[in-house]
Amino acid sequence: MPLVRKSDYARSRGVTPAAVTTAIKTGRIRAAVVTQNGKELLDFDKANELWDRNTLQQPPSVKQQARVVAAAAVAPISTPTDQQLQALIQGLPEDQIPDLNDSRKRREHYLAEKARLEAMQGRGELVAVVDVKAEAARLARQVRDLLLLIPTRTAAMVATMQDPEDVRALLQGEIEAALRGLNEAS
Repeated sequence: MPLVRKSDYARSRGVTPAAVTTAIKTGRIRAAVVTQNGKELLDFDKANELWDRNTLQQPPSVKQQARVVAAAAVAPISTPTDQQLQALIQGLPEDQIPDLNDSRKRREHYLAEKARLEAMQGRGELVAVVDVKAEAARLARQVRDLLLLIPTRTAAMVATMQDPEDVRALLQGEIEAALRGLNEAS
């Protein structure tokens, strides 16, 4: 638990000392403050954990990046990879609320996925399950109706035929005609 001054912590984060003071006053990293000999110091590790959990992350400016590089000697900062964050979020119980940044990442992911699905639906690449079921039911009824008409159309002809091969050819021709009609109607 290394204790650091607010200004040193600010340099390591690549922010101004005023930003650290504001984070303490608003409660984002208040739990990391330790009073020692009348001075307020920060528990570096705890402050980093609270800062990451409670602060919206934005891409650092060039000036902030330079400060972070210069402050690397003060204390190393380790950030989890995207895969580690995903594993962390997926391993959470349903009733546990993830931190602000994870929640926002998850929300942005779902909004992007929703937009992608809406675009696919708009292009006709994606259809509703209800529509697919209705179309399948319509086609099944059409097949049933066309096949049930075959005996009615062919009964008189089959009754006069003597050769089983002629009966087979007639029935096959009727079935093929029904299927062609179904294909053309679709």
